[in-house]
Amino acid sequence: MAANAASVNVASVNVTSVDVAAEAGVSQATVARTFSSPHMVSEATRQRVHDAAQQLGYVPNAIARSLKSQRTNIVGAVVPAYGEYWQSVVTEFSRRLTERSRQLLLFSFSEADQVESMLRAVQQYRLDGLVLASAAIEYDQLSSMAATSMPLVAFNQPAAAGVVNSVSVDNELGMSEVADHVADLGCRSAVFVGGLSATSTDRVRFGAASARLQHHGIACRYVEAGAFSYEAGYKTGCHLAGDLVGSASDESERPDAVIVAGDELALGVVDGLKSYGVDVPGDVVLTGFDGLPQAAWDGYDLTTIVQPIPLLVAEAVDILLPSDTKLKNSTKPVERVVPGVLRPGRTTRP
Repeated sequence: MAANAASVNVASVNVTSVDVAAEAGVSQATVARTFSSPHMVSEATRQRVHDAAQQLGYVPNAIARSLKSQRTNIVGAVVPAYGEYWQSVVTEFSRRLTERSRQLLLFSFSEADQVESMLRAVQQYRLDGLVLASAAIEYDQLSSMAATSMPLVAFNQPAAAGVVNSVSVDNELGMSEVADHVADLGCRSAVFVGGLSATSTDRVRFGAASARLQHHGIACRYVEAGAFSYEAGYKTGCHLAGDLVGSASDESERPDAVIVAGDELALGVVDGLKSYGVDVPGDVVLTGFDGLPQAAWDGYDLTTIVQPIPLLVAEAVDILLPSDTKLKNSTKPVERVVPGVLRPGRTTRP
C-alpha cells in the first residue's frame, strides 16, 4: 500500500495540463482558461476540467503561468494594520478579487511614517494592480505612484481625485446630511472630533460639516483626537466631558452635539463621555461616519453615515481590472464618488 501511495504522489507531480485536457476531452487552452479566467468557460466545461484535475492530482503552477502570461494575478493593497473599518474593506477586496481569479497581497503599516517604505517595497513586486487604501498616504506620494506604470486606484482618499484613479464615498454630502440632522434636532453648538487634521478625509469631512452647520447658524469647533481609533476616541471623550459637566462650565457654551469623523472613533468618544457621567443622547447628541457593524450594536445604536463598502470595492476592482474598453483606454484618472446613507440611531434620539 505504501509503494502505491508513493507512486501516485510521483505521478501527480508530473501531470501536466495536456494530461488534464486529454482526460477531460477539451483543448489545453481550455484547461488554461479554466484556471486563469474561469468566467470565460462554461460551467459544465469547468466542472469537467476540475474533475479531471482532481482525479489526476493536477495542481496548476502559478509561477510558470505568470511567466508565460506576464501577469501574476496578484493585486496589492497598502493599508493600515489596524482599524475595524479597514478590516472590513480588506475582507471585501479579497472576496471580490477571488471572484476575478486574483489574490490579494497586503502591505500593511502601523504608523504614518512607514508609508514611504511600504510604497518602495510595493514597486519591487510585479503586481497586476495596487490599491492605495489609507488617508495617511500624502499627495506627493500619490503623485509619485502615479508616475509608475502600475495600475492604481486610491480608496476613500479625497486628495487622490485628479491624481490617480480613485473611488470614494461622498464625504461632503454625507457630512452635510449629518449637519442637517443635528440642526433639525434644535442643537445650538457643536464639536467636530477628527482623527488627524493633516489627512484629506478629516479636512473634507470637517469642512462640509462646519459649512453646513454655519448655514444653520450653528458654531462648530474642531478637536483632533490624534488617530482614528477607539482608544483615541475614548481619551477625547473623557476630555470633552469637562465641557459638559461641572458647575464651572458655562451652560451657554456647552456643545449639545458631537460630530465624529469615523465610527470607531465615535464609539470611543461615547464610552469616554459615559465614564464621566455624560449621557448620550440625554446630555449631548452624537454622530459617526462609516456604518461599521459595531455601530449598530444595541449598546451604541450610533447615528452614522453608512458607507456602501461592497459597491465601493466593486467600483475599485472594475477600475483596476477593467472590462470596459473606455476604461482601458482612458488617459485621465478615473474618479468615482458613491453616496452613503444616513442611518439615524439612538445617539441622536433625545
